[in-house]
Amino acid sequence: MEQLFELRPRKDLLDPTFEGYKLSLDSLPVYKHEVPVAVEHLKPNEEQFSFQHVKTFGLHNHLIDDPWSDEVAFFISKDLQIFKINLHSLVSQSPEFKSVWQLPRHLESRDGWFNASLSFAGPELAVVTDGGGVLHIVDTGVRTPANSHLWQAKFSSEDLGNSEPFKITHSMLNTTESNQSETLSVLALKVESIDKVESQIALSVFGCSEKETPFINCLEWVQYEHVDGHWSFKQLKRLAIPHGLDYASILSPGKALCLIAREPLGIIFDSKKNVAAPLENNERMQDETETKVAYTWTESPEEVTVWMTFDKQTSKHDLVVKIESQTLKVVYKQQTYLDGELAHPISVGSSTWTLLDGKLEFILSKVDKSLSWNHLIQSDLRGRKVLDAETAADYESVINMTMKETQAEGGGRPPVFSSEQLEECDDMPMDESCVFRFDGETNKFTHKAILSGQLLFFTQSAPGLAPAFCLRHDVDGLIWQPMGDELEQSWGCLHTAALQALGYIQASKEQRKFTVAP
Repeated sequence: MEQLFELRPRKDLLDPTFEGYKLSLDSLPVYKHEVPVAVEHLKPNEEQFSFQHVKTFGLHNHLIDDPWSDEVAFFISKDLQIFKINLHSLVSQSPEFKSVWQLPRHLESRDGWFNASLSFAGPELAVVTDGGGVLHIVDTGVRTPANSHLWQAKFSSEDLGNSEPFKITHSMLNTTESNQSETLSVLALKVESIDKVESQIALSVFGCSEKETPFINCLEWVQYEHVDGHWSFKQLKRLAIPHGLDYASILSPGKALCLIAREPLGIIFDSKKNVAAPLENNERMQDETETKVAYTWTESPEEVTVWMTFDKQTSKHDLVVKIESQTLKVVYKQQTYLDGELAHPISVGSSTWTLLDGKLEFILSKVDKSLSWNHLIQSDLRGRKVLDAETAADYESVINMTMKETQAEGGGRPPVFSSEQLEECDDMPMDESCVFRFDGETNKFTHKAILSGQLLFFTQSAPGLAPAFCLRHDVDGLIWQPMGDELEQSWGCLHTAALQALGYIQASKEQRKFTVAP
């Protein structure tokens, strides 16, 4: 259970006596220059029709600032060149635009790609994506106007994208205490088809279904390790955020995340450990005389057929099924129901599974047709070998009863009251956005606060810190800084500044209006 905390403003930063701004007729200096190569703003194609696609494409800033240098800014041109801008030179007639790196282009067409994105992880390190599924780790050198150093790619990978577009939301470089290695953490946002998401638990846990939308937002937290001059993949965690992500950052020293999103959300994949509840050994080793049957199976010379029974309303989004040559795994929602090594190898390509009215059926094609199977899963005594499908049906009532007992024990029991008994005042609003801290070691959310005002914008903080975010507070805008984990106090977000009457227009004494601008 998350620990609740408050976003409590500092009174010394608020000015209750502020009356407003005075109109000035002085002209503001405006400098306008043509860039060497234009910027192309990509838009969703016909297959990218969800709200999350529109949001990901629309809320994209092509101008990138640098936390380590306030004298330069960067942009990526339509031919995928990265240009450095000397900000001081913009007041002159000949501004300084310098091309520092050319992204490799692996495909001519960029249809369906996200806009290219760039994030600075350290004083001399950046991560870049072309928007088409390729991630580059780049040595930038010191990024000052005077430094003419051209960038060099140190590592490129398609593992994160899997040929699917993604957008980099944040990155951070951390060095171990012994200075023997460095760890680079990158956050990548994807909008994926529900059927293509690799998940260790069922997406229905988060209310995902094709009836609502065929797409889901995924935030991927990938880590790379730098040892002896070489970069290599270290770990990947994937979080499902069905209702969209508003903010994501890595908290120093790179062991936790700060997110702003609507519930439900949670981790669905970890490359180092399974996030599904494991099948305990004592559950596998049932006594032969017990009637707690989890599955039935039969065999012919060519194949093995397995049956498992679930609730009749079970859909494919409630299950995670993994068939490999030597193993079989079934996860129902968040609980593992079958997992282990098969008695003999099978042919994965010709093995199938189907689900109909809650009955899950596997047809596993044998590699060696001459072998008879004495058991299905090694060290798992919960299965019963039967003669045929008719005999298997006799066990269904027993398995159904077992399923109901298991769901009741696991928190799947029906509520003690129905929603029809609720009054309007009892109804909790489901569209509230919250600030979360996600712990990467436990894979759990540890802290949570409900946003007290409208989320306005984000801004870079000091080097090494997560970006700050601005919330509406009455007519003001308050800047909140997510804390790093080095501080020896309970985690939270610190109120660091107040922008008086931000976006506030007093149209008349009787009518007041608000506006938001980038």
